[in-house]
Amino acid sequence: MTSFAQLFMSNTWKSAIVFCLMTVMGCETPGYEKYRALVDQGLAGGQRADSIFFGIHFGMSSKQFYMHCWEMNKKGLFTDGAGNTAVLYKMTKGLKYPASMNFYPEFHRDVITRMGVSFRYDGWAPWNKHMLADSLKQDVLQLYQSWYPEGNPFIAIEDKGRGTIYVKVDGNRRIIIGSYDEAHVKVDYTDLFNEKLKE
Repeated sequence: MTSFAQLFMSNTWKSAIVFCLMTVMGCETPGYEKYRALVDQGLAGGQRADSIFFGIHFGMSSKQFYMHCWEMNKKGLFTDGAGNTAVLYKMTKGLKYPASMNFYPEFHRDVITRMGVSFRYDGWAPWNKHMLADSLKQDVLQLYQSWYPEGNPFIAIEDKGRGTIYVKVDGNRRIIIGSYDEAHVKVDYTDLFNEKLKE
């Protein structure tokens, strides 16, 4: 289980997240103004929404995270993910088809401040049009709407290059859902309070 400590935030993954963030922060597209208002409101209100998923949350220390993953591994729920650089959760429910969910957090001052997630249908192939990322993105959006039913809804922000990106902001927690390539959908969680402190 030591591979859980390896970096999941590869240069490719970081580039995808940076692209999504630049798209959301730097464009004037439908939904952008509402998104900015929610960010300003969340930062000003001081409300925290730290839950991520599966008992993982913002502020969790690296030791707590690794111990939690170890316990989940013993239960058969988590295992080594893509390239032994992520945690893998095999999804048999919640999406239309069996899928792989790989994730790994980013730590700042030894606590989780961001989480990167990648979804891919296990039966994906270029000829399986119903399993392409555009379809998977809609399925992930529905899954996330069921995971996070409270608070603000997801906002659709259009981007000419990457298509539609979905953003949800509740207090300090921002979630971005977007297609990465033909097979993968990426989700980025950010603790906005922590990002504000870095400025």
